[in-house]
Amino acid sequence: MIEAVKPSKEVDVRRFGLAISLMIGALWIGPPAYANCLVIDQLDKLQILQARLARDPDTGLFSNDIRQLRAISAGMSNRETLDAVDGNSFTGHGADFMRFLQNTKDLLQGASLHDPQSVRPHFTRAARNNLEQVRDHLTGLRCNDTQIAVESAAASQGTSGGDSDAEDLAEVAENISAIAEEVFQLRSLVIVLAASIAISVITPIIRRWIILRRRREKRHNTTYPTQYDWENRTIDGMLIDINCHGTKLRHEKDNPLPIGTTIDLVICGEQTTGTVVWSNTHYSGLQFKNLISLKQVDEICAATDEKTASPKTQNGAPKDAA
Repeated sequence: MIEAVKPSKEVDVRRFGLAISLMIGALWIGPPAYANCLVIDQLDKLQILQARLARDPDTGLFSNDIRQLRAISAGMSNRETLDAVDGNSFTGHGADFMRFLQNTKDLLQGASLHDPQSVRPHFTRAARNNLEQVRDHLTGLRCNDTQIAVESAAASQGTSGGDSDAEDLAEVAENISAIAEEVFQLRSLVIVLAASIAISVITPIIRRWIILRRRREKRHNTTYPTQYDWENRTIDGMLIDINCHGTKLRHEKDNPLPIGTTIDLVICGEQTTGTVVWSNTHYSGLQFKNLISLKQVDEICAATDEKTASPKTQNGAPKDAA
């Protein structure tokens, strides 16, 4: 029954993919981006005003500068800005202008008309670098006075006319086309593709690392005889539990190891260095200087004699004493 359903699902997927491709192709066809001189002129003014405030806000022009910033930024939108500079909000100069507009909003939120010092905390190194980036971008985007006057007159004429349904539909179509053009720009697609590849490669590595870390941290109950060197003596001991990071050592009776002491003990025939992190009458907790391998932990668990694990007391203490 499952095999009979599969072909129809594949056909539906193909049809859906074809429809999406046609929609993308239709949306991709739109008017070419052009520099909107009015918007660029406003961006230029915003940059000049903020650069002056960054140099020295405590001037007679401070209140006027803040009012101008509020008035200009109130009429700015991300969409118009990206269209004017022919960029996108993800990378390149388009991202710099988006950061610039957000920085302007942040500046105005913390600014007080009567306190020039209120804007000083805003101009961090990052904010100043962004001002310089925007200034450099605007060098190649600025329009002359004639272009600005022509576009200003065209904008005034456009706002004076009435809006018809056809004009509204045309505006909606233009906005949708512009959004699609930004989303499906080659740079954006490359970024998404690169991010997808990176995630697909990194995810298994992270998952493997997490599993390995959990295995290394898992504690195993053991009764593994060992020897450790302390005070120029070799003393018999017992590893009560262990993981790759450390172990619980049953030390010499009534001779606890001082906290902070570094000792060498034998694990699987090799010398391993550990530091005492806690100690009591019967046991000491050791943290290994270098992690031991999971193979060594497995060997210790395999070598544990079940018969020696059965007594209820060890060294005069309860088996599970801390």
